[in-house]
Amino acid sequence: MNRLWFRITLSFSLLTLTLLVFLWFFITSVSENSFKQMTSEHLFENAQLVAQLVETSDLEGGTEALQERIELFREPVGMRFTIIDTDGEVLADSESAPETMENHSDRPEVQEVIENEQEAGEAIRFSETEEIEMMYVASPIYNEEGVIRGIIRTSYPLDSIEDTMIVFWRGLAVFLAIILVIAAVAASILARNITRPLSDITAVTKRLSGKDYSSRVHTEVSGEIGELAGSVNDLAMNLQNQMRALHENEQQLSTILSNMVSGVMLINQEGRILMINSAMEKFLGQHNQHILGHDYRDFDDSLGLRDGIAKVFEENEKIQKEVAAGQVTKKVFDAHFGPYYGNGWKQRGVIIVLHDITDIKRLENMRSDFVANVSHELKTPVTSLKGFSETLLSGEVTDEETARSFLQIIHDESERIDRLIRDLLHLSHIENKVSPLNIGEVALVRLTHGITHTLSKAISDKGLEIILPPPAEEVFIEGDQDRLNQILTNLIANAITYTGEGGKIDISIEETPFDVRISVSDTGIGIPAENIPRVFERFYRVDKARSRNSGGTGLGLAIVKHLVESHKGKIELTSVEGEGTTFTVILPISQ
Repeated sequence: MNRLWFRITLSFSLLTLTLLVFLWFFITSVSENSFKQMTSEHLFENAQLVAQLVETSDLEGGTEALQERIELFREPVGMRFTIIDTDGEVLADSESAPETMENHSDRPEVQEVIENEQEAGEAIRFSETEEIEMMYVASPIYNEEGVIRGIIRTSYPLDSIEDTMIVFWRGLAVFLAIILVIAAVAASILARNITRPLSDITAVTKRLSGKDYSSRVHTEVSGEIGELAGSVNDLAMNLQNQMRALHENEQQLSTILSNMVSGVMLINQEGRILMINSAMEKFLGQHNQHILGHDYRDFDDSLGLRDGIAKVFEENEKIQKEVAAGQVTKKVFDAHFGPYYGNGWKQRGVIIVLHDITDIKRLENMRSDFVANVSHELKTPVTSLKGFSETLLSGEVTDEETARSFLQIIHDESERIDRLIRDLLHLSHIENKVSPLNIGEVALVRLTHGITHTLSKAISDKGLEIILPPPAEEVFIEGDQDRLNQILTNLIANAITYTGEGGKIDISIEETPFDVRISVSDTGIGIPAENIPRVFERFYRVDKARSRNSGGTGLGLAIVKHLVESHKGKIELTSVEGEGTTFTVILPISQ
């Protein structure tokens, strides 16, 4: 803007200077002509005045009186007067002796009067006598009859006019110089007023290009520049709003992607990975700095995604398939590969979305196992019921004792089916929260002693050693006493069932400021490590025959887990095969 300001000022100043130069020449020319015209008129007037004072008789051959009279006009008037007869002879002169002067018949001003019979003749030329440039004006002298008897010529040196003109030129030059300076200052101020808001607008546009969308033009200039400033401010405000909206959308998209449980990966047309979310990082087991910017053919692909990506690039179609993470994690993903497009539906790359369906697969397996287990659990007693009832109905059993034993078997198997159905209904009620908790204060130590007293016969039959918490160290928590009783009864009964004769069962209760930890440890047969994660599933058994022989339904631990969770607690399991098992129930003191 400094260059624009300088150019405007310089252009305006040069234009003003040009106009002043033309004005200079015009004024000086007019002034010089005016001065000469005024001098000429003045000379003619003086010549007329002197002509009236000259007598016609004095023109006849000239007289000393005429010379003396002419000399009288030299000092007061400051002009030169010359009397010339019609033949060009000088009769008298106010500055020189007439006899020393040559004939003036060839003078232009004299010829104009004599030959052309004009009222005045005028000429400007160099005077040999005065040795300067002079202005001459000649006027005829008439007698009483109106005949020209002579000529009176007045002259005036032009150096006086030139001196006057020089003074005038100097004054005019100073005046025009002042005008030029004023015009230059005015042009500078005008240029500044124009370029200053333009500089502000330029600075704002530069800040806008530098992504500083809060910049505004602060100017009160009106007119087109004011409208331009307003347009730039509107543009800046619109850009700021759009960038704010884009930033919010970007943050929303980033938040959505980062909180998605599904993994997302974006690959451009060149095959380079542009974006992955945190879920995809977790699925791949790598940090994004080892993935972003790399070619999809080069990064550590633990899920086998390369083939699907390459196929989408080749066929430009969506692909869906299942991929597994490996033998250790045993993760299963539902992978979706698809092209993404830019303007004009031109393919820009590939997008991959992974859904972790490990739990779904596990639930499907559990459902399948549940159906198989229920079918298996019901098949045996139903087969027994059918077989023994058919035998009795056939009438082949005549022995009363045998018939009674068959009926007893039918009764026992019916009881077993009834327990199974009741356990399933009870578990369903717990899961669906049909039966709310009856919260009250529960004394855990007294409850534990009561349960072991109830199971004392089974304990004594196997000669087991039971270690219980001291009655004096009572622990109170908020909970449903019946359900807590069911939890501890199941755990202690399982410990008794799967602990060999002469074994030991240790029941401990530890209180912390926030919760209570109830542990039931035994020295029984233990659980293999690979079976521990599935122990709490319905009907899941480490040994298929072991639970059936013990009379269990396979639902006890599933019921325990849901009862613990209904109390906002959790249950933990540690076990070593052949050494024993420890179940730890962690319950909050307050519900």
